[in-house]
Amino acid sequence: MRDLGGKVAVVTGAASGIGFAIAKRLGTDGMRVMMADVEEPALAAAAGELAAQGIETATAVTDVSNAESVDGLARATLDRFGAVHVVCNNAGVAGGGPSWEAPLSTWNWVMGVNFFGIVHGVRTFTPILLAQGEGHIVNTASVAGLLATPWMGAYNASKHAAVAVSETLHRELSAIGSPVGVSVLCPGFVRTRIGEADRNRPAKYALEGDAQGPENAQFRDAVDAAIAGGTDPEVIATAVRDAIVGDKFWILTHPEFGNLIVARFAEAVEGRNPEQPTLAEFVPR
Repeated sequence: MRDLGGKVAVVTGAASGIGFAIAKRLGTDGMRVMMADVEEPALAAAAGELAAQGIETATAVTDVSNAESVDGLARATLDRFGAVHVVCNNAGVAGGGPSWEAPLSTWNWVMGVNFFGIVHGVRTFTPILLAQGEGHIVNTASVAGLLATPWMGAYNASKHAAVAVSETLHRELSAIGSPVGVSVLCPGFVRTRIGEADRNRPAKYALEGDAQGPENAQFRDAVDAAIAGGTDPEVIATAVRDAIVGDKFWILTHPEFGNLIVARFAEAVEGRNPEQPTLAEFVPR
């Protein structure tokens, strides 16, 4: 999609962080933006901020883990703008702990948002894009979709699944000769509020207990510090915009993880057991 002007974008998780930055970046390029998030007051404030900058926006409170809610987002977008051209399945949450101790509520919540949020977005919006003969889907995964860091089993699983669904969709659309593009975003540490994701945790997934050993605590503290000093979300948003315009599948924004990714797949090809990188390698400072 070379020309974004006048086109319509849908961005989930748009009230803050990467989602807000993507909405702003695409809006700055002349797109009309449907902003979706589960956090209603923050969503309204975010949309108001972009509207004050001259970006045409609309909002839809959306729980991406619920298929009917995502269907409603599509209807709201078509009712308001008459079309949709770019879909950014970006909403995400984080949760972890030792894989044998992390509560099932955490697994269900994280997979519901990070994985099924993308599944629902793909199932709802891809037919619309196919019917109109143009469009682009961006699924937000993480570098954790290409690596398996300790103490983050639920998050890693959801992001590996996000990469797999995205790559499969890309191959399927290519196989049928569709002009609809697909990108998968795999950032490293970005300055967002994902560490505070529990603020939107539904009561049905209430934390049953916090798995917290000394190693897990050390890792979590390091991750929190890395996020606080992470990349500005606007840098990530520009990479997303460039991938849409350039029809680029992989969006890897943190090259410092490249050697770890290559080493991990070399282990698989060569049949070697996974080696444990140091904390400094997993969480570069």
